[in-house]
Amino acid sequence: MKLHYGNHRGGALAALFVLLLPILLPTLFTPLGHASPSILSEWNAPKPRHSRLLKSALQRQTSNAQQSDLWIPLANQGWKPCVESTTAPTLPEKSQGYIQVFLDGGLNQQRMGICDAVAVAKILNATLVIPYLEVNPVWRDSSTFMDIFDVDHFINVLKDDISIVRELPYEFSWSTREYYAAAIRATRVKTAPLHASANWYLENVLPILQSYEIAAISPFSHRLAFENLPMDIQRLRCKVNFQALVFVPHVRALGDALVSRLRYPPRKRWSTWY
Repeated sequence: MKLHYGNHRGGALAALFVLLLPILLPTLFTPLGHASPSILSEWNAPKPRHSRLLKSALQRQTSNAQQSDLWIPLANQGWKPCVESTTAPTLPEKSQGYIQVFLDGGLNQQRMGICDAVAVAKILNATLVIPYLEVNPVWRDSSTFMDIFDVDHFINVLKDDISIVRELPYEFSWSTREYYAAAIRATRVKTAPLHASANWYLENVLPILQSYEIAAISPFSHRLAFENLPMDIQRLRCKVNFQALVFVPHVRALGDALVSRLRYPPRKRWSTWY
């Protein structure tokens, strides 16, 4: 009986100690300055500093009209189309060799790189291999050029400007991404500076083409200047961007479906109960 009473008394003292603990040792339950949280701070988790802004953003809804406006072409902002060349494009009598480019970045950067690759092939009188699109480290997209763009249209539009092949001939089939990733290769151009001039390619890449009949440029993002280039090269860039690069049919169909859905959203249907 005494033992039972002693257990109750000990439990009561322990409970009293727990209740008095915040008073006797307040530092355990309050932040230690501004940098260190308290040991039991998870009991009183801080609230978001911008809870009202977060709540309003979550409750905000974009109207169908506003969504449709996102897809409407921009108004004329003074931009002018590329001036057509007064002379017809001509292919060189003999190609200096094959140009490979490995494009990284997102789709927009890769699209710019494709325009630059065509321009570099024109500068060097070389045959362009359909560009290789690196796997994006953020989106993990493994789509190839042919998965996104209409290759037949691309080749046909540029057939009078440069020679383009879908893949290398058999004697150059060793020139792959894995081949260049394994070791330093004489046919890989790795030192192309950002915004390199046309002369840089003539001085540094043309000798490789003349020696090996192939040159692989990697990395290639932003590796051609925007200024101080011949006007016909600038026109060719525009032609690639606005005429040669067209999405494959199923991508265009998906885009048309999205635009149509945003402009003409389906009406709600109410069930009728009898």
